[in-house]
Amino acid sequence: MTFRVLLLVTAAAVTGALPATAQKQGSFEVGAFAAYLNADNSLPVGNAVGFGVRGGFNATRFLAVEVDYAHSSSEGAAYSPLHLWAVYQVPSTSRAEMFFGIGYVHNSYTGSYKANDSGMGGMVGLRHRLNDKVALRLDGRADFMPEAANKSYLVSYNGNWGIALGVSALLNR
Repeated sequence: MTFRVLLLVTAAAVTGALPATAQKQGSFEVGAFAAYLNADNSLPVGNAVGFGVRGGFNATRFLAVEVDYAHSSSEGAAYSPLHLWAVYQVPSTSRAEMFFGIGYVHNSYTGSYKANDSGMGGMVGLRHRLNDKVALRLDGRADFMPEAANKSYLVSYNGNWGIALGVSALLNR
């Protein structure tokens, strides 16, 4: 029953939002976020909440190039993913915009465990415009590293994931 009420309220909020236009070619997005970062269980790096920054450039109305960097530390070890994304922004019908991304990730593990690895990632998210210049953004990402930092006969790849919630400034819109 509670789920149905939540679903009904969410649907009413999304359909009642004012229409927004698509991203303008040549516009920028810069922002900051808090993120829960989860490193592969085979790595000696604890899961933790961290912080990060992002920047993006809209090459076309629905395709953007973004870069983000986050950092978290737990139990003496730190985890810092750097992403480069190609992002498809679904044409919006309201102030809420959905987006999908694929890209490259480079992970740096520091502190009590020092290593690096690289791989590919996927992202899905939702951006809610508060007005023409400011938006809230929620996104989730999963990363796959075929050449694991801790590669051994027991570990052949690593998979990290994260969830980020932040605020963005929408420039030149």
